[in-house]
Amino acid sequence: MRNRLSKILFVEDEPEIRFELKRFLHRYSSDVFIACNGEEGLSLYKKYTPDIVITDIKMPKMNGIDMAKKIKQISPNQTIIFTTAHSDNSYFLEAIEMQVDGYILKPVDLGLLKKKINDINKNMELERQKKLYESILDDVAQMQDTMLAVYDEHALPVFFNQKLLTFLGYASLSEFLRAHESLSKKFEINEDCFFPENTSDIDWIKEIKNIAVEKRIVSMKDSKIVESKFFLVSLSEKTQSKNMIVTFSEITSIVKERHQYMHEAHTDALTQIDNRARFNILFDKAIQRSKENQSDLSIILLDIDNFKQVNDHYGHAVGDNVLKLFTALILDNIRTIDSLSRWGGEEFVLLLPDTTLSNAKDIAEKLRLMIEKYDFGIDKKLTCSFGVTAGHNGDTTSESLFACVDKALYKAKNNGRNQVVISQ
Repeated sequence: MRNRLSKILFVEDEPEIRFELKRFLHRYSSDVFIACNGEEGLSLYKKYTPDIVITDIKMPKMNGIDMAKKIKQISPNQTIIFTTAHSDNSYFLEAIEMQVDGYILKPVDLGLLKKKINDINKNMELERQKKLYESILDDVAQMQDTMLAVYDEHALPVFFNQKLLTFLGYASLSEFLRAHESLSKKFEINEDCFFPENTSDIDWIKEIKNIAVEKRIVSMKDSKIVESKFFLVSLSEKTQSKNMIVTFSEITSIVKERHQYMHEAHTDALTQIDNRARFNILFDKAIQRSKENQSDLSIILLDIDNFKQVNDHYGHAVGDNVLKLFTALILDNIRTIDSLSRWGGEEFVLLLPDTTLSNAKDIAEKLRLMIEKYDFGIDKKLTCSFGVTAGHNGDTTSESLFACVDKALYKAKNNGRNQVVISQ
């Protein structure tokens, strides 16, 4: 459920470690703030209130323990992870007493750090989801005018109230049953909604009883409009009569707000393509799919050369328009199964499923020439550098694959720009 990337404060006094981990952390964070000692870290914490603090323990000016104590005074529930060396035993014991959220021994295991960050992101998202559904349930509690159905002990419908019948477009329950085997036949398939494996009344009611209350959401269309509506399904079993009362409380506006939130969380505001958060999700899924299907997966990392000069010379408004034109050009020349994401600034990343390294190189070269010849509305030729790599049959991780393509792009930039470099 990685939806929104956390803000991370990373505090480390050793320059090499700071440099190594900064790029890595950017994969899992919308914002990474870097400090070289506890005093600087505390100042950045007060300014940006990050979600996660990752800090060395032994540092000059103010050590990680003292900084963490001051942070805990500000926010007692702040998530803090310590990185520590074996020689830091006295500090390490003090850190344990603080009951922080994790410890990682140096040299830092990137896989372990990734797992801890993902676990924290997941817990944060679950908490956000919990609050969202609590608000849904609060709203539902205030609703009296809801659609209602009553089922007997054999899960056969015995009553639909007038509001439900009107929504469905029928005058009576018997009329509805002549046309439909089950109410669940009106449910729509939607990734955010419950949809039964079996649509008989006895089966869908049994299925929905076995899922979490907050996930009992169904999508249906009424008899008058095309647009889908969303309902939270509530079940109330009456012991004496053995009847089951099922209510459908409309939460369409809440679901739409959630969809809008998810869209904004995963979309780059300027170019309207996937952002880094969405890329990370797609990348992990693509790796898994490559493994399951025993297929190739290629990735292209591209960076517009000297783009800062465009902003400096023409202004940011023109620069923004160039980025939009650049995005449109790429989208017009890739397949529908490919995905383009904005990694940040003038850097973009292409995921190419079922594509060999050789074919990916050809695609990158085609795009490079196209960009070089394209009129972006400025009197300056725009060029682009490309890094290309590929995984085979899911035999790699997203971290190692991205590290390869990142090195290839770095080489393309250092070798004079406006070229394609592959990494095998």
